[in-house]
Amino acid sequence: MSYWLGVHLLQGDSSDVSDLRWNEICHGVDTLQTATELNPTDARAHYHLGMSIATRHKYAMQTRRVHLLPPPGEAAAALINAFESAIQLENVCIEAGCKNGINLPAAYFALGDFMGRLKNYPKALEYLSQVQRAISASGDTEEDWAKSMLEEVSSVTNFCKAELQKQQNPSLV
Repeated sequence: MSYWLGVHLLQGDSSDVSDLRWNEICHGVDTLQTATELNPTDARAHYHLGMSIATRHKYAMQTRRVHLLPPPGEAAAALINAFESAIQLENVCIEAGCKNGINLPAAYFALGDFMGRLKNYPKALEYLSQVQRAISASGDTEEDWAKSMLEEVSSVTNFCKAELQKQQNPSLV
C-alpha cells in the first residue's frame, strides 16, 4: 500500500467540517500508519504520518471532535516517533547518498513547535536549533520558504526561551 493514498486523503478543504472530511483525515492517518508498518525504512511515510497526526489533531480541535482522538499521551508519542523516525532514516539516506527529499527543516520545526505546546521548552529549543542546520545543509537558505520558516522558528524560539526563563526564575513573572 502506497503512502500516497494517505497523503491524498489529507489534501482537502480544511474548512469542510463534515463527517466525510473527518473520516478522510482519519483514514489518511490509518493508511500512513500501515505504510510505515509495511515499509519501516521509508522516511517519507514516517514524515507524512507525523504530518497527518498533526493535521488530525488540529482538525479535531477546530471541529470539536477532540473526544474522538486517541488519548493525548498516545497521540503525542505517535507524532514524536513518526517525525524522529523520519529524521533518523533521512539522515542515514543522506549519508549514503540516497536522500528521499523529505523536508527535514519542516520535521524539526513541527517537533519543536509541538514540544513548545507541551511546555517542554528545552526539547523544543533542541529541535528548533536543528532547523537552521538542516536548511543550511539543503543549500536552500535563500529560498522564500526557508526565509519564512526561519522567521517562524525565530518567533517560536523567542517564545520558548522567554517561557523557560519564567520557569527558571519565577520571581520574574
